[in-house]
Amino acid sequence: MASRLDKLPITVDVTPRFEIFYALQALESGAEERLSDWRREMEHRLPARARTEIARVAPCPLMWPLLADALRDEPAQIGFAQMISTLRAMDSSAFQRAVLAGAFKAERAVDGLMSGRVSLKRTVAAEPEARRKLLTLLGLFPFESESAATHAFERIVSQPASYRDEVANALETFWQVGFHETWTKLEPQMATSARAMKTAIKRRGFEAFADDRQLPVRVTPGALGVHVIPSAFNVSRLWAAYPDSHERTRYFVPVLDRSLIIGAPHVREQKEREHEGLPVNASLVFKALGDTTRYAIATTLARTPMTSVELSRLFQVSKPTISHHVQQLRAANLLLERLSENGTVLSLNRRTLDRASNAAASEMFSEEGPDHVVQRSRKSNRRTK
Repeated sequence: MASRLDKLPITVDVTPRFEIFYALQALESGAEERLSDWRREMEHRLPARARTEIARVAPCPLMWPLLADALRDEPAQIGFAQMISTLRAMDSSAFQRAVLAGAFKAERAVDGLMSGRVSLKRTVAAEPEARRKLLTLLGLFPFESESAATHAFERIVSQPASYRDEVANALETFWQVGFHETWTKLEPQMATSARAMKTAIKRRGFEAFADDRQLPVRVTPGALGVHVIPSAFNVSRLWAAYPDSHERTRYFVPVLDRSLIIGAPHVREQKEREHEGLPVNASLVFKALGDTTRYAIATTLARTPMTSVELSRLFQVSKPTISHHVQQLRAANLLLERLSENGTVLSLNRRTLDRASNAAASEMFSEEGPDHVVQRSRKSNRRTK
């Protein structure tokens, strides 16, 4: 049966428009052990003055994703230079409204703050209980007039232009000091991840994709479109929905892909070299890839590492069947494996593939060694009467 979202415009985009904000959130929150090496490197690179600037702009880490809402009306695939120029040039009231609307969903609450009719303290107190968890994470609840978070939001309310410039300065410093290098290493990996996401969405639809990835987003059929974005830093699984003046909503869904390697490319090469000392049996490799399903699985894992459960969902086969195919690939030393909170993540060992090809070519064209014996099938060709 066709999904109610089948005709919805869906794109998969590679862009830093959310990623740099999530990276700053991860830097300041200390979240996820997977990011610890990257975090130590960034902390080493950032001068003390820059760290102070970053903390002043966003005393609570969750403020960084909130600030990403300032770019809500920009194209999906905006680059970093355009992000900064847009921030610096945008109307201070538009910046102010976009950011405040992320913290206070009621339009009248935002209007009251921007007009000066209602204080920040009264606005926080008037928020429904269901919203208080977010306000707590933002450092606004319980309200403390002298807290760093309160001072930051007061500046958004009373000095939006200068605060907007501070945000742009902090982003630019972070980019120049280290995140540009991080993004340069992530971008080609994200392009590979994006291709796999496009394939998964095309095969089974966005709703099945969202269920498989356990995405918290719920998209309405009348939406303007959905922009899926591979992410290495969105550990909080955040997403954004931006309605236009006609109440039509555009969704941005950054999808966390823990297989993306954050750091120097040599990390992946080192993992592959760990398997290099193992013997390569070329015939075993080619036998493993001779099955069309296993070849498709290997191709998928070469582009996007996955768990067996994710493979089972993607190929719509039983878990025992996937386990059988995985075992055949593993026996041929074609898999790299690492543990994650979602299970064992599998990826294709390219070095084994390269070595098998070279080994087979050397063996086939070698003039040394014993002659090869042609093995015939033991099955009789004679027909029974």
